[in-house]
Amino acid sequence: MRLIEKSAIVILSDRQRRTFAADQLHELGESIRERGLFHPIILRIIGEDYVLVSGERRLRAMIDIYDLGGSFRHDGQDVRSGFIPYTLLEDLDELGVEEAELEENIRRADLTWQERAAAHARLNALRTKQAAQRGEAPPTVADIALEVRGSREGVNQESTRREIIVAKHLDNPAVKAAKSVDEAFKILKKEESHAKSRALGEQVGRTFTADLHKILNEDSLQWMCNASAEQFDVILTDPPYGMGADEFGDSGGLAAGAHGYKDDAEHFHKILTTLAPESYRLAKAEAHLYMFCDIEWFPDIKSALAVAGWWVFRTPLIWHKPSGMRAPWPEHGPQRKYETICYAVKGKRPVLKMAADLISFGADSNLGHAAQKPVALFEELLRRSCRPGDTVFDPFCGSGPIFAAAHELKCQATGIELDQASFGIAVKRVEMLKAQLELGL
Repeated sequence: MRLIEKSAIVILSDRQRRTFAADQLHELGESIRERGLFHPIILRIIGEDYVLVSGERRLRAMIDIYDLGGSFRHDGQDVRSGFIPYTLLEDLDELGVEEAELEENIRRADLTWQERAAAHARLNALRTKQAAQRGEAPPTVADIALEVRGSREGVNQESTRREIIVAKHLDNPAVKAAKSVDEAFKILKKEESHAKSRALGEQVGRTFTADLHKILNEDSLQWMCNASAEQFDVILTDPPYGMGADEFGDSGGLAAGAHGYKDDAEHFHKILTTLAPESYRLAKAEAHLYMFCDIEWFPDIKSALAVAGWWVFRTPLIWHKPSGMRAPWPEHGPQRKYETICYAVKGKRPVLKMAADLISFGADSNLGHAAQKPVALFEELLRRSCRPGDTVFDPFCGSGPIFAAAHELKCQATGIELDQASFGIAVKRVEMLKAQLELGL
């Protein structure tokens, strides 16, 4: 171990690095004091002077240790107080020369984010080789963050991690053209997600048939209570609203009583009491939920889902219905042109695309269900959350738009409908999907 008195080291005034954050130097000093100095500073002999080539932050951290009366070790030995371990540039092996070159380059103030990311990735690779040479474990991202940013803090670790990942993809034009490493990382994540979806689509597409869908004519509340847990990636459902729709006479020209189910407040709360906890239990560890609802009951729904464990979006999504005909006050207006959707997350499942909370779709041709939702609307919601092969669930599937939407995305749908007439319509939908496959459509 070569040692030199700290006062004998010359630091030239034209070095790139000018400022050093005190808190970061302190954290680096604590690491050296507790774990030892891994990498000595590098000096070059110019005339009679020992001039610093790389390692100024480490040098300052060691001087701070001495000024505070502390000590540290290097290469398994105690370092004599007031002295600094060093290596001469001309004595370095190939890895040492690379370190010196990299150290000098990494401290430049004018680096682009691409250059800095590449330099930090090179440093990580270098430290890994050096550790292997010494028979030690490779450095962690936290170790590299401490060296290049002076801190192991979460944000510094994450920034360093992203740089190391992104640096491997700088030959990708979209990544290289990004304005920042964070933007480049998002591009990579998006491309990775699309690649996974394409791969899943190819894999699932070879075996996917309409026979994979399941439709049941029974009480969904009982079924949910008895079903096994963590089955579904997405729950998308349109339960009764609890707004007396079974007594409306203004539902787009449909006759009063056209809804084949009870729709009073008492029935709605009975449904919510079961649906909230059971939907959470039936959802996989990471899942999404979309629940159509009346705006009046949104606070109740939000509260019930949150108690059950769901992370509920603060405001509802809005489905705009350009052709909506309903007029709650037929003689005084206005017409109702929207419905609301409660959105919730279990675990940390991300969306597949960032989309607006306002969705506009016109109605499909009515198949005989008063509250029928358009397939395109269901498909749009599923596209935000589903990859091919995912499982989706609608415990109040009505005329069955969930099946056509899920089928388009190569997802496996389970739907339950108690009303026999609506169940029959949903069965026809699934049969049509099978017929299309047989005809090669």
